[in-house]
Order: sequence, then structure tokens, then C-alpha cells
Amino acid sequence: MGMTVPPGPRGRETLGFFGRSPERNTVTFLRDTARRYGPFSYFRILHKHIYLVDDADLVKEILITRQHSFIRDTGATLLRELLGDSLITREEPLHRERRRILQPAFHRDQIAHYAEIMSTETARFADELRDGETLDIREAMRRLTLAIAGIALFGTDCRESAAQVSAVLQRVSVKTRWVAPALVLFEPLFKAYRRWFPRAPSLLFYRERRELEKIIAPILEQRRGQGTKDILSLILNARNEEDAPLTDEEVANEIVTFMLAGHETTATALTWTLYLLAQHPEVAERLYLELDSVLDGRPARLDDLPVLPYTSAVFQEGLRLYPPALAFARRTIENVELAGYIVPKGASVFLSPLITQRNPRYFDDPEAFRPERWLNSQPAKFAYFPFGGGAKSCIGESFARLEGVLALTNLGRKRLLSCSNGGSIAIGVGMLLRPDRTILLQVSERTRASEEAPTL
Repeated sequence: MGMTVPPGPRGRETLGFFGRSPERNTVTFLRDTARRYGPFSYFRILHKHIYLVDDADLVKEILITRQHSFIRDTGATLLRELLGDSLITREEPLHRERRRILQPAFHRDQIAHYAEIMSTETARFADELRDGETLDIREAMRRLTLAIAGIALFGTDCRESAAQVSAVLQRVSVKTRWVAPALVLFEPLFKAYRRWFPRAPSLLFYRERRELEKIIAPILEQRRGQGTKDILSLILNARNEEDAPLTDEEVANEIVTFMLAGHETTATALTWTLYLLAQHPEVAERLYLELDSVLDGRPARLDDLPVLPYTSAVFQEGLRLYPPALAFARRTIENVELAGYIVPKGASVFLSPLITQRNPRYFDDPEAFRPERWLNSQPAKFAYFPFGGGAKSCIGESFARLEGVLALTNLGRKRLLSCSNGGSIAIGVGMLLRPDRTILLQVSERTRASEEAPTL
């Protein structure tokens, strides 16, 4: 193709996309490709043309300026096998209509209501921890965020289902890490199957989907006919494009989507942020000083957050270094000019928050955990986009950010978490940024600055 495409890996080098080891996996392949070949690179795997973007202006062009020239890519095909036709797998105009129906659940008055639930649940979680206890922090954060999502979004206590949901997600994760790269090659077969048999069982996640439906069945039975503004009520009372009530399958698709997306991404972000705090005691100490001066030991409330800027910056920095998703992929529906190149119809364009948010063009010392960078300056627009952007940005972004900061606040005000693992933790194989092994953190009770004996 000569100079008609951007520079990028060729031949056997492209097989790194399918890498399986922590030292050489999809994460490291995309990172190394961006660093070696620049802000707009290209590689090809058989019939698949893949463009990798590492430039804030190009990210904006794809997600905002030219968003109608793109649709969701291969990841949505995979998600649809688990979630069905739901908000995060739909295309326009169906996506816009479903989002309009669900948006009231994330209006400001509802977010304030959710904040009370988040504060109560995160404070309860912190109070129940015991001095000397060792936590599998990812599983602990999953339980916490599922409890919050259950009460806030569905009006029910999901704590008893946490182990079941976690087990289902673990199986989904194992399958996905092997299937996702291969789907780049075999996606036409998946799409053909779904066109021919639109209501057929999932090819990949049949068992997992049935188990999730069993978990949500009693919740649906309990809540039908009630008229609150949480997600579940909005879905149960919604009408589809033909002005008919949503079918049982459509309802289940949306509930499963919000059950998983409503807790897994925040749990992942909190897992990494707490690990970073345990690795950087000087950052943790500054966080504790801010919490002690503002809260004096009491649980945090929504109106405390404006006077907790460093705490918010800690979560912001955790999301910068470890955004929940490795990449968002878009597919062109027409020829599109980007960075002086013509990207052909049907090509895949990868936008990676992980890569761009660690680009030294946008962040000084980009690999370092430095929350203070957020206190006095902001990066270029779309140099930081952990929740995506444009019409398909995460509808629950405000929910997730609030939950993350309140969790850090109510954990940090009375507990100290330190690493029990030996060695460093790397990013595991897969499109979600999970750790490559269990992160163990040890709990100890923290003495507030106001309770310490004065020094002489």
C-alpha cells in the first residue's frame, strides 16, 4: 500500500495483537505500536484493517466531530452475545431513543439521592473491616459496588447475589480474553449467525446469561408496577420504538447491562486506585490529612466533595493510569479522512484511554502516580477520556465518579490499606484492565491526625 496508510507493524510483528503473556499481550502490543509509530498508526490482520489513534484531536474528531461516520465495532458484537440488544450495544437512532428513556435516572436530583446510598454503604463497608484483616481488594470492591448498584439502581439488596455475579463475571472474563482477539478475524460469522437466528441463544455466553437472568428474576417480580425514578422503574415503564411496553427480553437485556456495567467498571477503578495508594504512602498521607481536616472522623456527604479536592484528584489519577477499558473501537461506515489519510469504509479504529492518558505529550512524568497534577491544570480535551465521549459516552459517568470518590473518602477516614503481595502487579490479558493476579491489601485501623499525641 506504500504511503497510502500510516506507518505501523507489518508481517509477523502484528501477531503481538494476539499475545497471551503479561509481558507480551494486547496491552503491550498497542502501547508499543503507538510509541514507536506515532499518533496515527496502522496494521492489518488478514482481512481486517486496524488504525490505532493516540492523539487528543483525533479522538475528539472520531467521538464528537465525525461521530456519525462511525458505529460500534467488534467489542459490541461480543457484548451483544452476553447483554443482547441494550443501551451499550445499540446504534443510532435506537441508541439515542433508549438513552433518552433512561437519562432521568442520572439527573442531578437522582444523583444526590444516590450519594446518600453510596455514603451509607461505603461507611458500612469500612466499619465492618477488622484490624489485621487481609482483603482480596478486587472481590471486596465488587461486593461493595454491587451492593450500591442494587440499592441505587434497582431498589433492592443484591449483597446475597454478589458471589454468584462474581463467579459469572469470572467465567465471562476467561472466555473473553481468548475470544476477543480472535473475533477480529471471525466476526463476520458471528454477525451472520445473529442475522439468521436473531433470537437464538448466545454462541459464547449461554450459561452465563441464564444465570444472570435467574438472579434478576426476583428483583423484577418484586418491582413491577412501582413508580420511582431509578433505572429499574424507568425500564419497566418504558415503551419501545413501536410505542409498546418493552418485552421481557428487552427488559432483561437492560437490567443485565446495568447490573454488570453499574458495578464492574467502578470496582476495577477502585481496585487499582487503592493499590496505587498502598504503593505510595506519601500520597495516602496527604489524602488522610485532607480527610481528617474536613471530616474529623464522620462519614462523607455529597456536599463535602467540593472541599475534598485532593481526594477527587486521587481517583482522577487512578482513572488516568488504569481506566476500566483498554480501548474503544469504532468502525467506519464510509471513507473518512483522518490525519491526512483515507480510512476506508469497514475499517476498525482503536481509541485507547490507557495509551493516550500515559502519553508524555499530554502528561509530565506520565507513568507516575501524581494526583496533584489535577489540582492546578487540566489536560487537553480528550487526552483524558476514561468514560469515552460523544453521544455514546458512558451514561453512568457521574454515578461512577461520585461512587469512587465517596468510597475512597469513607475508607480512608478510618482505615489504612497496605500491600500484602510481593512483587508488582501488572495488567492482565483482556480488554478490561484487570490485574494479572489477586491484589491482597491488609487492613489496619488509622489514627486521625487530631487524635495523635502532640510532639514535644
